[in-house]
Amino acid sequence: MKKTIALIFLMFATNSYAGSASSGTLSTVHFMSNGVVIASTSGTRSDVPPCAVNQSSRFSIDGTSAGGKVQVSGLLAAYASGKQVNIIGTGNCSVYGDTETISYFYTIN
Repeated sequence: MKKTIALIFLMFATNSYAGSASSGTLSTVHFMSNGVVIASTSGTRSDVPPCAVNQSSRFSIDGTSAGGKVQVSGLLAAYASGKQVNIIGTGNCSVYGDTETISYFYTIN
């Protein structure tokens, strides 16, 4: 029982530090030679992790992973159509050193 409670607290603690960007359009998309895709958003940021130094409007995706390929596809569709997106970050910069990694995002309208 104690382990279950500790696990629940750990899950909420991890998510509370994840950054997000609400209702914004993608303004710039960079395709790096190592498969990383970096996108900037006009959305209002909150809970920007300390690793995202001077890069608070950017998010990154590992375009070489299976999940990353799906995210890149969705990101490009949103970019091409001009749809607004809400982005939820992981709270770390594991894909690109100064840019928060995208956990997930969704389009609006």
